[in-house]
Amino acid sequence: MAQNEYYPEEVLVGKMQSGEYGWLDYVNHFSADWQEEYARYCEEKGLAVGNESAAEFVRFKDEELEVAMERGDA
Repeated sequence: MAQNEYYPEEVLVGKMQSGEYGWLDYVNHFSADWQEEYARYCEEKGLAVGNESAAEFVRFKDEELEVAMERGDA
């Protein structure tokens, strides 16, 4: 993945709401860790890199966070 500038979640949400960013942009500008995880996620699931798989990845990360919060790990 390319080197990108990273933004706080609030900035990314604003860019999504304004239509400036899609899900792939969101993932690529969230963090280097997310870029790496997303690339692995697509590879493991046989998905093409794009907005649809990026949206699926964000849902996966949301679910992961919910589970961690329920366990008291987050």
